[in-house]
Amino acid sequence: MKILAALDLTDNAKAVMQKAVEAAKQQNAQLVLLTVAEDFLDLGDVMDTAGVTDKLYKAAAQAVEAAKAVAKDAGVEAEGVVKQGVSPADLIVEYAGEIGAGLIVLGSRGKKGIERFLLGSVAGKIVTHAPCSVLVIR
Repeated sequence: MKILAALDLTDNAKAVMQKAVEAAKQQNAQLVLLTVAEDFLDLGDVMDTAGVTDKLYKAAAQAVEAAKAVAKDAGVEAEGVVKQGVSPADLIVEYAGEIGAGLIVLGSRGKKGIERFLLGSVAGKIVTHAPCSVLVIR
């Protein structure tokens, strides 16, 4: 079985990693660490979005490498992947299907009210559309 840990760049990623490593050990599963670097819409001359996107990609790559080291220290070998796109939820669900994941472990920021209505819930979209079981860490 493969366990896909979907990591973001928040403090919650530590808790996600702990649960993903624990599950990988219990299930004797392969651990795959995924971070999505979000693309920004092209704003032309208003803002250098390419520079922002590049910085986000580099930060995501560093986060994946750090997470791999955490997994290794816990005795679990992990593969690290960085995807880039506009919709993290869609990319996570798609990648879980591609690798045949049996479990997705991810965090939830717990947005409420108008912020959740306007932005949607990445975790909610993944739970709804995932091709496998999903463990949401709060």
